[in-house]
Amino acid sequence: MNIKDTLLWKVILRIYGAYCVILFVTTFILLFPLFVIADKFKMPRFGLILNHYWAHVFFFLIGVRMEITQKVKLSKTSSYILCPNHFSFLDVAILPFVPIPFKYVGKLSIAKVPFFGYMFKKFHITVDRSKMRERYATYKQSIDALHNGFSLAVFPEGGIKSTEPPKMHAFKEGPFRMSIETGAPIVPVTLADNWHMFPTDGKYFFRRRKCRIVIHEPLDPKKYSMDNIKDFQNDVYNMIQSELNKKNNLITQS
Repeated sequence: MNIKDTLLWKVILRIYGAYCVILFVTTFILLFPLFVIADKFKMPRFGLILNHYWAHVFFFLIGVRMEITQKVKLSKTSSYILCPNHFSFLDVAILPFVPIPFKYVGKLSIAKVPFFGYMFKKFHITVDRSKMRERYATYKQSIDALHNGFSLAVFPEGGIKSTEPPKMHAFKEGPFRMSIETGAPIVPVTLADNWHMFPTDGKYFFRRRKCRIVIHEPLDPKKYSMDNIKDFQNDVYNMIQSELNKKNNLITQS
């Protein structure tokens, strides 16, 4: 019998999962005063950098090894729109391994997570997708952030929508419209393993394994317009999906 099918293995996964949750909460409690200071003294970039350091410390302590492939070095003084695939709740925690500070554009529900939610609400951009007016306000807030020199991270699938990972769900137009409107390049990001590590299967098992992240070359929005925005979406989609297929040893049929 495979050990991974035994009750003992499930117990081990539960214990490891509890250890990860305790560390997640503890590390954010320790950093909480610094996030409060960054908020009170209007230091948003400091808050974003703290988030990056937290990710490095947390994943080191839970024994997850990172393999980062950066095809082009990103400028820390330029504005980009990061577009990663989204198969796991783990994606939000791991994306700060992209080596530039950025603001998430994410669901309002994330702000309800204890301690982590405070950081997310204060330093990132939240959206209530159930309200049209809120979605428009979030779009304008995102445009303003790009104009003010911040980078953004937007999950172009609009949430965890795929039912057949590593095959992605169709992309929404939002980040591509923002890119064309502001001139900020889109940076496709492939998160190859998070759906193995923490799948959305309702069992809440966390499985430790090497995490591979591929940061692709930025795509210049000057090559696109609102008239051919679908081409922009397809180019980014195909770049990420091709890497997902390769990393997961999938062969696609033409």
